Amino acid sequence: MVEVLKKIDKKILIIICAILLLPIVLIIFLAIIQGCSNSNITHEKYEEKMIEAAQKYFEDNDNMPKEESEAKTVELSTIVNKKYIKSAEELVGDGSCKGSVTVRRNGVVIEENDGGYLNYTVNLECDTYQTNTLINNLMKDVVSQGSGLYQDNNYYVYKGDEVNNYITFYGVDYRIININENRMIKLLKVESELLDRFWDNKYNVEVSDLYGKNIYADSAILKNIILDYNNTKIIAPEAKKRIISTDVCIDSRDINNVAISDYVCSNKLENQVISLIDVSDFAKASLDLDCTTIYSRSCGNYNYLKELNLRTWTPTSVSNNTYQVYYLTNGIIKIQEASKYENYNLVIHIDGNEKIVSGKGTKTEPYVVK
Repeated sequence: MVEVLKKIDKKILIIICAILLLPIVLIIFLAIIQGCSNSNITHEKYEEKMIEAAQKYFEDNDNMPKEESEAKTVELSTIVNKKYIKSAEELVGDGSCKGSVTVRRNGVVIEENDGGYLNYTVNLECDTYQTNTLINNLMKDVVSQGSGLYQDNNYYVYKGDEVNNYITFYGVDYRIININENRMIKLLKVESELLDRFWDNKYNVEVSDLYGKNIYADSAILKNIILDYNNTKIIAPEAKKRIISTDVCIDSRDINNVAISDYVCSNKLENQVISLIDVSDFAKASLDLDCTTIYSRSCGNYNYLKELNLRTWTPTSVSNNTYQVYYLTNGIIKIQEASKYENYNLVIHIDGNEKIVSGKGTKTEPYVVK
């Protein structure tokens, strides 16, 4: 009987202990659940969710851009209010944030995929965080002397021989030439195509020979660089959705029209996804005060483009005749018959709001965007 009572006492004791411990266990469990539910995501993860929400918003509202280079922007406040995403305060724990998502349609004019590519860029600004975009980084270091990024009216241009304008774009090395008034960034491919192609080789009645015609819009070189754009070994398919079409200056310049700073382009070829370096681009990259004309040999001084040993065609033709064009070789702008064979370096434009993955713009740590 005593043994039975002892067993009953133990059972009662266990039950009592369980009853006493149950609230404590329950409190701990609820604390864990609440802690998990309140765990914040990073600002970077929130940016990804912003893009996903914006994509759904644009699709639901049939508001996708339809034309070449057309862009549509939606504010963070809009997609929060429309319940496409929770606020940054709820998900990140940061109530100071504002931002937007932009979608741009690229490649319509040249692609055969019926509609081109949609490229999303995000911008998130909080008290303690800002999206690490390419243009935000570049604009931090605008200078007024020495090598670096200079303001040139509505443009920003890299000048000098020691500039941190290195960028790797989908595995290919480029140099940043300038930023235009629309925040588009012009990139020059470091390596030439090394194909020794003629600019044009049509029969020209002016010289009664196959000297070519110096009309860029109808030139062989334009057709060839478009073929390069479509060559996946030269331009990766993933890169195409981020390449922005833009207008290319195709002025014919008088041999005596040697202006640099006060030159204004009057003839442009619209919606080009790929092009060549303009004659003015090389001269403007020099810091030498004696670089006063496009022909000046001093333009090769204090000029990072000279260090690339460029030997490249330009899209610029001579207006004094119908068969000569400008090309760049060893830091000098020269005139050449269109039918001659030269190398060329490709030029593309990307959105300045592209997000930087890594890099500082130096030769050893180039910018990498995604």
